[in-house]
Amino acid sequence: MTRKILSILAVILCEAIIIAAFIIYRGATPTDVLILDIVLCSIILGLVSVDLFMPWNDKHTSNLGSMGVRWTITSIYALATIAIMIWLHDSPFKLQILVQGALLIFLLLGLAAMLRTREQVVRVHEAEGQKLAHRDDVKKVWRDLLEKMNMQSDIPAEVREKTEKLVQEMRYLSPTNNPEALETDQKLAEGAQAIGRMVGDYRMNNDLIEQKLSQCERMLQRRRTQYSN
Repeated sequence: MTRKILSILAVILCEAIIIAAFIIYRGATPTDVLILDIVLCSIILGLVSVDLFMPWNDKHTSNLGSMGVRWTITSIYALATIAIMIWLHDSPFKLQILVQGALLIFLLLGLAAMLRTREQVVRVHEAEGQKLAHRDDVKKVWRDLLEKMNMQSDIPAEVREKTEKLVQEMRYLSPTNNPEALETDQKLAEGAQAIGRMVGDYRMNNDLIEQKLSQCERMLQRRRTQYSN
């Protein structure tokens, strides 16, 4: 809160200095031109203040993707506005309004492009996050199964070893949005859950467990050949 208050006070002080400087050194500048120059400098101050004191704060790193666009647009607009302000200082007010209005349109279009860039980065970030989460869910189900097997003394060593091998091989699964791969991931997770329900009574279900493990081994081999497209 203190940082926010100090930032607001800094912006207000800068605005006051800008207004005072224009009034003190206005010379023979007409009132309408003076007001236009103050408004334009206030817009530039606002853009810089937003970039410095109020950056986007969300769970994504999306601001990184549009930061270059944002600073480029702000810098070009600020430099062009100040240059035109000086160059056309003695020109008719209507001409200054037209030129500065065109620059303002450029600024708005640039901000629209910036927001579009940000939205695209957010979508990519969310899509990648979903792929990683889905893959990690499959790995977790199999790690839980292995842990459950290790807690039971009646599980043969070869069954544990086969399960541990599956868990180790799943470390190399790539995130994907391939529909077939996603379906295989779902079947692998369901396979681990089915085995987990059967290991509580291994003697009754040993054949089904080994059959299911072999089936999952084949599915895992197929899954490792299915990539994002």
